[in-house]
Amino acid sequence: MRRGIAFGFSAALLVSCGADLRDDVKGVTNNSAVTTSAIAATTTSINEHLRQPEGDEPQTTTTTSVASSPTTRFQSSDNQQQTEGPQAPYRGTPISEATLAAPRLALKIDNAPTAVPQQGIQEADLVFEELVEGGLTRFLAIFHTQVPEMAGPVRSGRSTDIPLLMPFDGALFGWSGANWAFRRLLDSVAVTDVGVYRKPSDYWRRTDRTTPSNLWAHSEKLLRHAPDDLPPAEPIWPFRAVGQPVISEAEPTDGVDITWGSTDVSFRWAAALGGWQRFQNGEQHLVADDEGDLVALAPENVVVQFTKYVLSNEIDSNGARIPIAQLTEGKGRAWILTDGKVIEGRWDKPNITVHTQFTDATGSAVAMAPGSTWILLVPRDAATLINESD
Repeated sequence: MRRGIAFGFSAALLVSCGADLRDDVKGVTNNSAVTTSAIAATTTSINEHLRQPEGDEPQTTTTTSVASSPTTRFQSSDNQQQTEGPQAPYRGTPISEATLAAPRLALKIDNAPTAVPQQGIQEADLVFEELVEGGLTRFLAIFHTQVPEMAGPVRSGRSTDIPLLMPFDGALFGWSGANWAFRRLLDSVAVTDVGVYRKPSDYWRRTDRTTPSNLWAHSEKLLRHAPDDLPPAEPIWPFRAVGQPVISEAEPTDGVDITWGSTDVSFRWAAALGGWQRFQNGEQHLVADDEGDLVALAPENVVVQFTKYVLSNEIDSNGARIPIAQLTEGKGRAWILTDGKVIEGRWDKPNITVHTQFTDATGSAVAMAPGSTWILLVPRDAATLINESD
């Protein structure tokens, strides 16, 4: 880890990174075009010409295939009995030695209305949800324990991603584009860039979706670009054993509502699922798996990290100013929702090179339930705890 650069990043991140117009570059030939839509879909891919974004627009060929009609099911719970052996560092569940040594992959996933349903995000160990321009959100999904065959839509990076990515020393990062300020920052971060301009043959564009929410990644294929000297993944926080109760200070809650601006998100405790079912803009948030079946999101842990945002002087392609989360270092309030309860605690990030830690009122680290964790970087006063029995 290049820890010596930490001091310079706080100032550098005040320069926001706008959406690059090349985020909308059309796709070209792909020998392994795939579709997961419920309808006949035509898919395209990006070829090596995208290495020269200033050149002529590349030629396009298409391949049509038909997928089966999707069925709806729920994200599987990880509340399984613990066994001896290694545990997934980001998930707290049993894991093989081979998987423990596998690379971790970070993908920037779109959450605009045209991006739904996304694909593959339910397999992520960790998902960070961050505010972007126009009151919309995007996800930074971290895959390690399991990696979907394909995932998308992949979108462009933002300055907020830098302090989130830096602690994942050596992680692969898949993304679709950004301005040059972000690219310069990314070059100073100890991650492996496997974005579309670096590895274009591992991405393709679906023509059953609208641009720019139609870029998909062959996420499994991206793993082959991991360096040989990749440092091992390390745990971020403790996990409770299966059946171990939450601390006594935790209060029962039905869930949480978040207003991002143009996106309203809710999580509701679903005991039968062992997780917090996600709703978006009043509807169940469904995503697709590798077979095209629709899955209802229900992560085991949801963290509301109250975060200060500032508007940069950079604008996106639609003329909107881009917000930046102040995450290089700091402290603040946090709600940790786990096992049907909420712990009203604190978050602390000493510097840009380390993961954020979450503590209870006594200052002790909060132990998460084994399974996936979603961290929502919520603007101050934009979230409300829900107790429907009141």
